[in-house]
Amino acid sequence: MKYPSLIIVLALAVGAFLIPAPDAPEPGPPAGVEDPPVSICAIEEGSGRTTEVVILSTVDGPTRLTLFASGESAGSIGQSTGASGSVTIPVVNVAAVGTVGGLIEMPASSSAAGTIVVGAESMSAESCAAIPTQQSFITGGSTIGGQPFELHLMNPYAGEAVVELVVQSEAGIESNDRFESVVVPARSSTVVDFAELIPGRETLSIAIETVKGRVLGVGRQGIDGESAVWKAVEGSQDWYLPIPKGGGSKRLVIGTPSNVEVEYQIDYYGPEGLEEAYLAGTLSPRGQNSFDLAAITEETAGVRIISTGPVVPILWINSEAGFAITTASAVEATRWFLPGAGALAGGQARAVILSVGIDGAIVSVRSLREQSLVRSIDLPADGVVEIGLEIADGYLIESSGPIVAMWVARRDNAGIAAMGVPILDG
Repeated sequence: MKYPSLIIVLALAVGAFLIPAPDAPEPGPPAGVEDPPVSICAIEEGSGRTTEVVILSTVDGPTRLTLFASGESAGSIGQSTGASGSVTIPVVNVAAVGTVGGLIEMPASSSAAGTIVVGAESMSAESCAAIPTQQSFITGGSTIGGQPFELHLMNPYAGEAVVELVVQSEAGIESNDRFESVVVPARSSTVVDFAELIPGRETLSIAIETVKGRVLGVGRQGIDGESAVWKAVEGSQDWYLPIPKGGGSKRLVIGTPSNVEVEYQIDYYGPEGLEEAYLAGTLSPRGQNSFDLAAITEETAGVRIISTGPVVPILWINSEAGFAITTASAVEATRWFLPGAGALAGGQARAVILSVGIDGAIVSVRSLREQSLVRSIDLPADGVVEIGLEIADGYLIESSGPIVAMWVARRDNAGIAAMGVPILDG
């Protein structure tokens, strides 16, 4: 009788790492017991690239990374955030899995996770996501000149997911059978290769419309051996974006999933403070517009984008500091995590912090590692500043007023830009 018992125990252990289908009714947990908050990450391990998963928290508590592929767990590892409130997990210590999804059980709601992917000549970083929304949108992709662009769709749930992709390029709405009823099997991933399906497109925007289940979409863009990763997100009408210093190609791209025209206004945070309505314009249905930020200034700056309908803005950088893409933030907060920031040996990293309150703010920047370092700065109202970062698992930024924080990094000719994760539970 011991063998059937062992099978039951193993089945329960695996099931504990995987979340149920979102639409299925589930009984409530027993009194005093809560399911741990979870986060979903895009993982690349193999073909010359390796991923580290960084988990930050305001508490010392247990966390677990489970990789999911082909309908089941592909490996799992438990760790603790420890006294520093941080831990870094190399995926190679879990499994060699290719392009898959990762599910993280967090130690508390006031936690965040992110990934750093490093290749021979490339590196990228992105924060992990909570439960995906029903509809999401990603803009900024391109397949011009043979550039690779992929959309990685991840389904961590126990039920199959189906999505429809509405793809817009400079040629208009793209028609392809592969964009209709895209199936993402349970606890698996599907990768849509746009360079194969619609090559030669200079601009691509994709609305991910869920028919069944839920998925998280992540874009991967390659240019000359470098790569960038950024999430598909829900559209909003109010966004903030810090802009790091530097020249080269540095663009603000605004796209909309709406099938009607959307008007927008761009407020500019520059050396002289806030200049409202610095730029304004109209997006055509499901269209996108691009602005040359380096032509405005090569100094540290910021923008706010306000619109009459849902939009998603991104920052696109391709310069001497490397190639990177990150999405703006639809929220402001007084506390931010920067997972992975400062974790690159042999490189340079900086935090870019934008003050969006009516008053100035006192900002504390804390490295999360065995021996933390804390620095404080006075940030004026509508001000923006860059701060050098030391090697650490990540950073916790706390402020007396509302701010928006991101981080950028450079090593050799490869670059990173990643928006921070706001802590919204007080």
